[in-house]
Amino acid sequence: MNAVMQEKRPAPGLEGNVVDYLFEHRMAPAEAQRPYLITPSGNFSFGDLYRRTCQVGQMLKAQGVQPGDRVMFSLLDGLDFVATFLGAMKIGAISLPLNTFLKAADYAYYIRDSGVRAVIVDHSLVGRIDEIRHAGDFPKLLFVANGAAEGYRAFEPEVDRMPQALDTFPRRPDEAAFWLYSSGSTGAPKGVVHTHDHIYWATELFGLGTVGMDASDVIQCPPKMFFAYGLGNQVYFPLRTGAAIVVESGPIKPQAVLDKLIAHRPTLMMSVPTLYAGVLDLMRGMDPDAVRQACSRLRCCISGGELLPPALNRQWLAMTGKEIMDGVGTTELTHMFMINLPGQIVPGSCGKLVKGYEAYCLDEEGKRLPLGEIGNLFVKGPTAAQIYWNKPEKTAATMWDGGVLTGDKCYQDAEGNFFYVGRMDDMLRVGGIWVSPGEIESVLAEHAAILECAVIGAADEHDMIKPKAFVVLRPGVQADEPLRDSIRELLRSKLAHIKCPRWIEFVPDLPKTATGKIQRFRLRSGDTAGQPA
Repeated sequence: MNAVMQEKRPAPGLEGNVVDYLFEHRMAPAEAQRPYLITPSGNFSFGDLYRRTCQVGQMLKAQGVQPGDRVMFSLLDGLDFVATFLGAMKIGAISLPLNTFLKAADYAYYIRDSGVRAVIVDHSLVGRIDEIRHAGDFPKLLFVANGAAEGYRAFEPEVDRMPQALDTFPRRPDEAAFWLYSSGSTGAPKGVVHTHDHIYWATELFGLGTVGMDASDVIQCPPKMFFAYGLGNQVYFPLRTGAAIVVESGPIKPQAVLDKLIAHRPTLMMSVPTLYAGVLDLMRGMDPDAVRQACSRLRCCISGGELLPPALNRQWLAMTGKEIMDGVGTTELTHMFMINLPGQIVPGSCGKLVKGYEAYCLDEEGKRLPLGEIGNLFVKGPTAAQIYWNKPEKTAATMWDGGVLTGDKCYQDAEGNFFYVGRMDDMLRVGGIWVSPGEIESVLAEHAAILECAVIGAADEHDMIKPKAFVVLRPGVQADEPLRDSIRELLRSKLAHIKCPRWIEFVPDLPKTATGKIQRFRLRSGDTAGQPA
């Protein structure tokens, strides 16, 4: 087994379509028989994946999908998610995985914005897609997986009848391979265009070069495959290195994570602080020896998505005997570009840069700031996206010179550690997802009893950031629990669950400037006085 966080000299560079690079060492008979996906319904080998990838690619070609066409899919984690991601790229098309927890209006926006040729959705999403699929610009190629539905073509039968071999369509490393949508700093969804090279360098620099992942590893990564974090950890890193992954297709709950930790005793865990905190709470009710046994093979725990509270890391270490390496990545940078290293963890920091990246803290004019001064984080590296689809102004403001303005406010100390202090705007990082307060406030404003509202991020009992709503009621409206329940019902009907405020606080007024702008910094400090300042 490779040492954790080893340094590895990157390979010379990618040649051609990245799908061939990913499967390069998995095609020998002995390798093809090894397990890749460990799922509740059975295990799938690397050979199973290759054959299914070829079948998906053959099916898409048979339906007229051409190189450069976008293939959008919203599937549960499992064999067909991975095979669709790779199968589209294998024929030169562009893979576009989507969150499975979106609302109908979200899917409509993504489909319209991207101009996709084909859409593949899990059966659980049929109700949402039915609301939008009769629009004139909806793609003709619409498939449903894991079930049948009127007006949809059944995905599995179409794929099952296809040949299990397929030549790879040649692609240059700098050509588009996949997109991921990112809310980014403004809250407006943006298609981040990633190339074949981005997968290659993320794998070489982080999966191999930093984590030292290899064929002896068993990975548990609860964050879903449609996230940039989960996509690397569960799809292309283990495929290149020969590692196995423990897959959970359903909603991720702490108990499910703990159960799989006990059952499979993984060697690598990649998760988010919220889940580490939830699992830790459950572990407190277990026999300490059982906890240590479940974690006995863990050589590396990595946290991403949001800042890891130092107290949580201390408690996890005391309970399991394992440190958590907190790191940072963004959709625009493909995967992680900075991380705390074993034995060098600085509590509260984002760690140091992964080899192959450089980063600077810039002032508002784009000039580099001295060490210790807070600025806007700009990161350069071979995985940095250089275009948002069809958004030239946002591209120009965010991506230049081989780098990305991440939207984070940070500073760097003399030892090279970076410290996150907040966003360049009011976006919230909740459970690893950027959440726009404005979107939540827009829904709150629809309630007949609400006069004004504001949403900020507040720490829960584990120091995790969750949305908190401050609500000013219309005159004569009684502030009580039935009203709070009514507001929550509206929020749940309009928003994904992670965007719904954890707390709703009724206040007589909101703090504002003399010009009427809400002062969210005063809400964060606990000052809800409404007098202008």
